[in-house]
Amino acid sequence: MKEKKDHFIRRIFITGIVAMLPLAVTVYVLKILYGLIVSSLMPFIAKIADMKNVEISESLLEIFTVIIFLLIIFLVGILTRLYVGKFFFNIMEKTIGSIPLANSIYNAIKQMIESFKSSSNSFQKVVLVNFPSDKAYCLGFVVKNSQPLIEKALGCESYNVFIPTAPNPTSGFVAVFPVDKCLELDATVEEGVKFILSAGIVNFKNDEEAKKLISAQ
Repeated sequence: MKEKKDHFIRRIFITGIVAMLPLAVTVYVLKILYGLIVSSLMPFIAKIADMKNVEISESLLEIFTVIIFLLIIFLVGILTRLYVGKFFFNIMEKTIGSIPLANSIYNAIKQMIESFKSSSNSFQKVVLVNFPSDKAYCLGFVVKNSQPLIEKALGCESYNVFIPTAPNPTSGFVAVFPVDKCLELDATVEEGVKFILSAGIVNFKNDEEAKKLISAQ
């Protein structure tokens, strides 16, 4: 009886940790970013305030720092749409590219961000397909309908499906599947990417649908 009680308490405790962990990690990351922003910009803003003989409390100084940081991001966004901004960022990328370690880190992060940014446009729907065998299912993204040449060879309508690897969705396999072999999920591409990134830990909102589709086969 005591062992069952201890097991129950342990299970409840672990459930609480799992529930709190995403929130704790998010708060921790935001805290680090906030600290970096404040520590980087705050001394400059304080110096400007001293030059203008303006007295500002530390709490207001932090608020001004965050506001100025958001304005800088907005201005950078505008600049990247202009020729001058593009020219400047091209020079910056070439400079970073000349530094071996920085080049690898920058390219990896850039590739990851660009893949997420373009995924909503490149992928049409989230599907389950038999891969790598008929007894297994993998999550895939329909890129588009296959070319007539491929459909003629298969003798049926088919999809070009990208099957990403976990937890890095920027690599994977491109396969052709008949339309009737693709189990379409009522899920967004963003949900699919989160599923892959978390290696299956973050489930879909409508997670019962996949079970029903598979059981119906």
